Amino acid sequence: MESVVLDKSYLEGASRSEVLALRERRRLLMCGALFYELLDTTAEQRRKCFGKLPLVVNPVILVDHVGDLMRRELRDQRPCGKPSKCAIDITFRFNLALLTDSYELPEEARQAMQEEVESLDGERMRLIDLSETASSLFSGLLKGNDAKRAQAREEALRKIADIERVTGFYGQLCSPDPNAPFPDPSIVGPEWAHLRWLQVQLLFTLDLYVRYQGRLREMLTQSVYLGLEHDLHDAQGLALGVLEGAFATREKKLARWFTLLLPDGELVQ
Repeated sequence: MESVVLDKSYLEGASRSEVLALRERRRLLMCGALFYELLDTTAEQRRKCFGKLPLVVNPVILVDHVGDLMRRELRDQRPCGKPSKCAIDITFRFNLALLTDSYELPEEARQAMQEEVESLDGERMRLIDLSETASSLFSGLLKGNDAKRAQAREEALRKIADIERVTGFYGQLCSPDPNAPFPDPSIVGPEWAHLRWLQVQLLFTLDLYVRYQGRLREMLTQSVYLGLEHDLHDAQGLALGVLEGAFATREKKLARWFTLLLPDGELVQ
């Protein structure tokens, strides 16, 4: 059976019957980070999402963070393959307590959440740094009238979707760890997490630069900071969906980007 990566917007927006019907024909994959986020949300949100899953063992299959897939590629010097081939080795049964107001995270989940929070803090700052590079990567994003700006954004999107162009850009990057250089660009292609994650990061870099008019760091309120966390979860889901070849989302922006990066992929809305 083929697999599909779920994002939060799909679980929130789809009906239980839609989720169950999708599970009849596809294995449901979810990034472990998103799973723990859903565990730690409000009781109402938790019920809204987990109440749509069947009462069975492993109602969803948890898959590795993109960073883990990249470390695998670095170690093996070959593409990681589909995320479904790199599932987290865990067996769990749906817990009805998830649907109650009194549910409390088990200690193991609390530790995982704390590790995720620490990781997200670093990733948020990297995303802010990246947003400030957009003007050097893509020209005319904030210049001229609305039509010219829209044209510049569309041109930037075409560049990001161009595998050959992005591979060239990837070849100019240097690993922050001199003892662990990135895989050589001569062997990296669209099936590699390294390349797909770069494309997804560029999409969010472009979006954040335009959304905040190049002033993201100046506008970093608590709500904006929280929004960046959601962006990071969305980026994970999108990258995993592209690597898997199938993605379930109700967010129009993510659906558009998935189709941009993988025109022949399966998009579930």
